[in-house]
Amino acid sequence: MNKGTLPILARLSSLQADIRVLSGGGRVIADARDRSPVAQLLRAANETVLGRSLEFISSAGPSLTLEVAGRRVLRVTASNGLPGAESSLGVEVLENEHKDELIKLLQAVAVPRQELRVISGPLVRGGAEVSVGLPVALLADLLLIDLNEVGPGEPLPDEVALVNAVPEAPSIQLSGKSIVDYAEAIGSILVAWLISGGEHSGRSGGANEMVSHLQGFLEDERDAVVRQLDNMSVQAGAPICLILGASLIEGHSIVCARMESSLLIGVIEGDGTQAALSAWNAILR
Repeated sequence: MNKGTLPILARLSSLQADIRVLSGGGRVIADARDRSPVAQLLRAANETVLGRSLEFISSAGPSLTLEVAGRRVLRVTASNGLPGAESSLGVEVLENEHKDELIKLLQAVAVPRQELRVISGPLVRGGAEVSVGLPVALLADLLLIDLNEVGPGEPLPDEVALVNAVPEAPSIQLSGKSIVDYAEAIGSILVAWLISGGEHSGRSGGANEMVSHLQGFLEDERDAVVRQLDNMSVQAGAPICLILGASLIEGHSIVCARMESSLLIGVIEGDGTQAALSAWNAILR
């Protein structure tokens, strides 16, 4: 298997993971059984392509809020019960000199044998520049954490972008658009894709090797993916699109979208996340 496909397959596996959604939009990313909750924290940050504020809350009491964009930690904006966080709160943009202090804060909030939750929200200070801040990959390297690892007790985080979950399917029917129209609207950055279910089931495009991987995954896990989408949408069966962030090796992302009985899963090349989201928004109108 091409090494470049490993991070992509790891992100496909995250579609299988059971998630616990909390009131207020939070979700549990690690529980008392997880061997490395700080790894789950970093994976959640690494899956954040669009600029977001991530509040990590430990069941032990401490909390830490980070602003993240483009798989980089831009700044620390809030903390509770974490000694030594004061100096980081005063930093407008984190730089290399702050990495050791940030790692201590991450380890302090991601405490083993405790539940770790994350609540995602908009950026507080704005400025989602991805050329600044500390790369999540660097922090993971310093902690000897494999961001692509999927093993017992360490499932990957569940999502990076959830957009326009529409409670009523008729809006899609009235628009006259189909899941194939969405694939075509994304364009050439959708380097491999496959549709399962509905009148367009079996339609595909792109690199044969990756289409084969997508097909094998859906043959085994389609029901699990549908349950995951239902857990994340406002209503079972509602149109929904989610994107799993770019891999460390090839810079690809995974898109998974549902319209009625059709499920599309595909691989987006490079920094094409915003284009894929814009295409989804346009297809619903």
